Amino acid sequence: MMVAVALMALVLAMVGGIFLSIVNTREKVQQSLDADKAGYGLLATMRRDLTGVYAYALGGPAFLGENDEEDGRASDKLHFVTTADVAESADGVKPRLVEVGYRIKKAREGEQLIFYRRASAYEGDPLKGGGAYSGIYLGVHSLDIHYYDSETKEWVEEWKHAKRLPVAVKVALELSPSEIERIGAQEEGRELSINRYEMIVGIPAKAEPEKEEPAAPEAAGGAPPAATGAGG
Repeated sequence: MMVAVALMALVLAMVGGIFLSIVNTREKVQQSLDADKAGYGLLATMRRDLTGVYAYALGGPAFLGENDEEDGRASDKLHFVTTADVAESADGVKPRLVEVGYRIKKAREGEQLIFYRRASAYEGDPLKGGGAYSGIYLGVHSLDIHYYDSETKEWVEEWKHAKRLPVAVKVALELSPSEIERIGAQEEGRELSINRYEMIVGIPAKAEPEKEEPAAPEAAGGAPPAATGAGG
């Protein structure tokens, strides 16, 4: 009887160890999936907004990228107008043009930053930051945005050109590890990693309309103009 009890205890201990290992692995996988879902989700939102950038005939600059930091970490800001279907007016009608803005700001407690976004109907000056910001994610470590300048052929940290748009926008987003990840890393004696997500979005719009070249007479189907001169 004692041998049977001992064997049963041994088997239960082995099963319990396997079960705990499965639970811990599941939690780690779920944490990784949650982080990826948040990171890629934020980038997807920014990509959707940026693919509709509009800056022609708005009476002034309509795209502004500001280089900023919070506690030594990149905390850039971005403001622009888009044609993307991302907002509704008070009467439920979807506006043709939408003001969009991003910024991150430190929470009242702790080191984590909050990702803020605003999207409201265009009302005349997108760079004033009109419209209320909404916090959509708590746990951002940094937000670093660069802009590709077609004239210098380089990535720059800010964009303040009144009559030009960047060719592309590069976003690097870092998310802070969760409290569970912090505890796990401390218990296991390993270095805590920061989840990093990146993307590059091409800007399809231009700040000025294309200048149309006059069509050649032959291409237009007409006869070439008669030569003029003093003789004849």
